[in-house]
Amino acid sequence: MDSAGIAGWHGKLPTLGDFATRRLDPAFVSAWDDWLSQGLAALQQGPAWPEAYLDSPSWRFLLMPGALPGVPPGQAWAGVLMPSVDRVGRYYPLTIAQRLPALPATAAEVEALWTWLVRIDETAADALHDDWAIDQLEAELQRQPLPPLGTAAAVPLPWQGALLQPLDLGGRPHAGLLLAAQAATAWHAQAQGLSFWSAHPEQQSARQFAARSLHDAPLLARLFGGSGDDNAG
Repeated sequence: MDSAGIAGWHGKLPTLGDFATRRLDPAFVSAWDDWLSQGLAALQQGPAWPEAYLDSPSWRFLLMPGALPGVPPGQAWAGVLMPSVDRVGRYYPLTIAQRLPALPATAAEVEALWTWLVRIDETAADALHDDWAIDQLEAELQRQPLPPLGTAAAVPLPWQGALLQPLDLGGRPHAGLLLAAQAATAWHAQAQGLSFWSAHPEQQSARQFAARSLHDAPLLARLFGGSGDDNAG
């Protein structure tokens, strides 16, 4: 299980001969592994395997509630998915992930979450490229806890059903943050069931897109099959 804001991980490392998992909810691991295993099995039948898989970038992701069937309702997850291979040459990605206690509610929280994802991405890359042992990966993750999220309390705005109406924000010291929180709440509702993906390979343009279903067949091909179509799914 994930605990104390420290990301867990699942998958293969070059120093290991099989799967390993630390600090991840079994329901998440089961649903995530089903999705990856089915998608990778399909990719392995294609002509681009395994070159396209090995050449794929790492992907930073945000799973909104409802994006991953099989996990408890309301859960959101963030992390990194990176192509990997174990010591005996079997292909399976490394996932470093954390269940979010709340969705980011302010611009500062979005930035903090993004900064955390960048650091986790760098950690995953170092673990794979430098053949880290499990203890080294664990020690590095312990130094990178998830930043606080959901600290801005949602305050209902006065509403009388009119399309346009003045808002009485008198006496509220942070009216701008209040409005931002309301906008974030509306965005959270619109984004239910979506997954967001972003890759930043060296010397290449950034790639980012949103997908409406994690189990859409083209999604794994877009991540690991060499597809360059990064329009929203």
